[in-house]
Amino acid sequence: MSDLLKKGFYTGLGAGLLLKDKIMDALNAPVRVNDSHAEELRHALDALSNNLEQGVDVAKEVGQEELDRILKRLGLVKAEDLEEMKARIAELEKKLQEREGKG
Repeated sequence: MSDLLKKGFYTGLGAGLLLKDKIMDALNAPVRVNDSHAEELRHALDALSNNLEQGVDVAKEVGQEELDRILKRLGLVKAEDLEEMKARIAELEKKLQEREGKG
């Protein structure tokens, strides 16, 4: 169910961003009648665009948090965490070898 909600949310955001792009294209076309309305529409569209971008950012953050929880529940780690651990192990092995060489 959670996956379905996420897909629906992302689909809605994507549709909103696509709509914004289409409206911006139409607004940037030459306007012959009532330029003040076109300017008002541009401002409204900019506000919509900002809101959609904020929504996408929130969705990404929530999605990442959910992914982290799932990985933790399954006992898995992210590739970047694994690489950090490998680097740390290599560093500790090097220090251990240096100590054994001196001793």
